Amino acid sequence: MSVTVTYDYPTTASSTTPPTAAQAANTNAVTGTVTATTNTDTSAVIQHNWNLSTAQENALQPFVRLIPLIPGFYGATPFVTFTNGNEITITLSGTGYNANPMFAFVIERPHSFTMDGNVAVPSN
Repeated sequence: MSVTVTYDYPTTASSTTPPTAAQAANTNAVTGTVTATTNTDTSAVIQHNWNLSTAQENALQPFVRLIPLIPGFYGATPFVTFTNGNEITITLSGTGYNANPMFAFVIERPHSFTMDGNVAVPSN
């Protein structure tokens, strides 16, 4: 099963390369889309590269939001697995996605994980 994961933020828009640890270090979200390449594609590995600890994953971090892009997604049951400290795996029940964009994703972590004095604070 092979899908195409396209990352939009914090990488260059519409890149199939996940954010590097340096790109991910000072951001609280990773966004993109998952597109099926065959009718039987049901799982995707999404890398965030935040190097989260086991304790953070046990606290159900990062937050994962899936935004359906095709009607068939509504009949599927998504399962999110925290694969390791740098990626998650999303598995959908069922098949029939017919090489279409299946869903968009937003992966978020609480802001306290990225407190870094190296980033300028925006002025009002």
